[in-house]
Amino acid sequence: MIIKKRSKPLTLRVLESLNYRTDLKVLEKKEYSNHTKGFEGETDFDIYPEILPADNLVINDLLLKENGQMFQIDCLILKENTIFLYEIKNYSGSYDYKNGALHGQSDFIISDPLTQVHRSQPLLHNLVRKLGFQMEIKSKVVFINPDFYLYELPRDKPFIFANQLPRHFEQMAKITSVTNVAQSQLANQLCALHIDNYRPLDLPQYDFSVLKKGIICPRCFSFDHINTRQNRICSACGYKETASDAIIRSADECHLLYPGLNVTKRLITLWCGEEYDEQRVQRVLARHSHTHGHYKSTFYELHSPLFIK
Repeated sequence: MIIKKRSKPLTLRVLESLNYRTDLKVLEKKEYSNHTKGFEGETDFDIYPEILPADNLVINDLLLKENGQMFQIDCLILKENTIFLYEIKNYSGSYDYKNGALHGQSDFIISDPLTQVHRSQPLLHNLVRKLGFQMEIKSKVVFINPDFYLYELPRDKPFIFANQLPRHFEQMAKITSVTNVAQSQLANQLCALHIDNYRPLDLPQYDFSVLKKGIICPRCFSFDHINTRQNRICSACGYKETASDAIIRSADECHLLYPGLNVTKRLITLWCGEEYDEQRVQRVLARHSHTHGHYKSTFYELHSPLFIK
């Protein structure tokens, strides 16, 4: 049973928006590519836990804090008295495992993929104990890309490769168990502790005045479109949505990039490239958010604010 679905990380959403609204620097483009590849690997992995029986509780994409330290977990599966922790890597190419690191053929070195697991597992263990539960934690590093090859690998490393995933989850599915109350309580408490308002400090710098304005297609990221009375149709891929959906989606994007700005009808009208007049934008915002203030001071609360930690 999927307790918490995976969502696109904030950093990736910000970089994705900026990639189509401005010219990213070389290192920012590399970071965008890495975050995109990482998220694609995680979503590729997600098809496997979905086949598990309902007695397996699956929690994706957790950001937690224990003893003042934040740690991120790609996937947890709770099965009776065991927590399975999965760290997912979407590396490609051929590497040798030497001296606790991955050495590429082009002399490129990747730090030990177990480093994050060695940090996350004890923090998760302590957090679970503080919540009043005693469960064994078994960690695995998953190399999700079928084009990844690792040589000189010690047999004692908890690594799973792409071609081993079907058998791994088939074996898990065959182990019968019963979802107990404690297991469900722990899953719910971990989800409740997930930090969903974290905003990293190392995001790129950007200025409202220089970003390209207009509504981006959510499927292909094109600005080109055709407007009808009620709908908006992407000229590039044919994606169709109501004008209201396009406006509120763009308002969410603007708020994502500028969480410190009040969402006003004028701000969103400008952000949408003035494709719709302020009266129409105002009606859409009023229907989809909480209104604060009156007249010229009116602003709209779309969702919970994003705090910098």
